[in-house]
Amino acid sequence: MTDINTEPGTDRTPIPTVAFTLRPIGVVHATPRNKARTSKYFVPKGRAILELFQPYLSGLQGLYGGIELWVITYHAPSRASSADSHPGGGDIPGVFSTTSVGRPNPIEFLRARITEFDSERGLLHVEGLDSEDGAPILDIRPATAPHHRLTKPGEG
Repeated sequence: MTDINTEPGTDRTPIPTVAFTLRPIGVVHATPRNKARTSKYFVPKGRAILELFQPYLSGLQGLYGGIELWVITYHAPSRASSADSHPGGGDIPGVFSTTSVGRPNPIEFLRARITEFDSERGLLHVEGLDSEDGAPILDIRPATAPHHRLTKPGEG
């Protein structure tokens, strides 16, 4: 058991370890890309299909074509990723001020716009998403202010 009551910011502050289970709600189907291209964060036309699993199809109620979403995925690291990959210091930015995929926890928050929507089959065709093919989807959220309710254009 770790003691998290030590003084914040000291070398003695332990890093608590928490184990939990994440259940993917779907999977990303993306067209394979040329690996020698520009950084993934500068590809505005990335197209993909988000396939949601059967138990989560009712969660699509209220979505429609044209809205923007946050798509939260698990990014399986190809090598050990940690804050050490961008330690920061001097003129070098630290990991939390970059969009690097080398992060302490391998999750990605990606923004995309729905172009086509098939709620019966659980398929969301999106653009602007640049994710790896087969990436597990952990969550989908509308890219709106947290206190706003989704409404279709023209609704009040």
